[in-house]
Amino acid sequence: MDELTRAKHRALYLLEHCDRTEQELRTKLSRNYEPETVEEAIRYVKQYDYIDDKRYAINYLKSRCQVKSRRQVEQELLYKKGISRDILEEVGQEFEEPDERLLIRRWMEKKHYFPEKATREEQRRFYQFLMRRGFEREDILRELRGEERE
Repeated sequence: MDELTRAKHRALYLLEHCDRTEQELRTKLSRNYEPETVEEAIRYVKQYDYIDDKRYAINYLKSRCQVKSRRQVEQELLYKKGISRDILEEVGQEFEEPDERLLIRRWMEKKHYFPEKATREEQRRFYQFLMRRGFEREDILRELRGEERE
């Protein structure tokens, strides 16, 4: 079996177990194959729609926006998964905005955080926890204050 055939089989094997972005597949294949072979293997799986960054981004947004802020999920797609900014913008227009204040309330329940009982230090730590997850400052403050929805 020649190198190209092995690379194609490896690409199919990698995609059989989980969906991947083009960059992820390219990275995995480039560990064992020459760049020209990698590109040919990627062209091969693309022609059968086995790899599609737009589809991957939609599915990733749907699943991850249940627990993470939209901003954090988009950053993961851009910098960890290698999705282009153009694809992300296109998908973003089609994708419904999640209710991030609801997600904040879920985190409050999960972490057993009660704003009315929290000390200043606990408030600060929980606020920073939510900021690191990419939630908007205004949404966090509204939920921590218990303000009503608009």
